[in-house]
Amino acid sequence: MINWKRLAIAIPITALVNMVVLYGLFMNPISQEVIFSESLGQSPKLVAVWTQMDPVPQATSLIPALIITPAIFSFFFAVLYDSIPGHSKIKKGFAYAIILWGTIAVFFELFTPLGLFGEPLHLLAYELGLWFVGMIVSSMVLSLIYSPKQITNEQ
Repeated sequence: MINWKRLAIAIPITALVNMVVLYGLFMNPISQEVIFSESLGQSPKLVAVWTQMDPVPQATSLIPALIITPAIFSFFFAVLYDSIPGHSKIKKGFAYAIILWGTIAVFFELFTPLGLFGEPLHLLAYELGLWFVGMIVSSMVLSLIYSPKQITNEQ
């Protein structure tokens, strides 16, 4: 049974955390230098899409995905809550992060940067690492807010 009150609290907080963390991980100067580095073998096609081809994506164009996606995955966390492995908030959050990473990040990275743009595997691995950190943080926040109080915060 979904706890709608906890979900209503969890969604905006998780969305905000997800947006700040993923935006910070991917859009910081170091990540931008790595991700768009043709000297590291990045596909000129990917670089052109993000920097030259009109319309050039704006940072603000990422905001809807960074807000709507966590609302959806928060809802599914609530629906699947009893089925998510773990008996503590930390374990459930970590398990759900792995699920999200495997379904959202791996699919996206294999389909778009690798499949459509030919991104090299070492840059793909870097981006998947950023996604992993982002999914861990967002899922932990979600689990800490949504999980019932009787579940302990054991490691």
